[in-house]
Amino acid sequence: MRDPSPVNLMTPEESRAGGWQAEARDSDGHLCSQHAPFDDDEEQAQYVREATERGHTVTIWPISD
Repeated sequence: MRDPSPVNLMTPEESRAGGWQAEARDSDGHLCSQHAPFDDDEEQAQYVREATERGHTVTIWPISD
């Protein structure tokens, strides 16, 4: 990724602390997308499928109470 913007350099810890439940990163580790808490398993599966088709690595955190 050429000249990534600051959001692309956000750490996983910052992403999770921001309330996101999932993130996708490219092969260089740059943040490509984030997802708010999922409504259901189907929505989660779709996010994972679409991100992995683009070659991204997906991290999903459990919902904290």
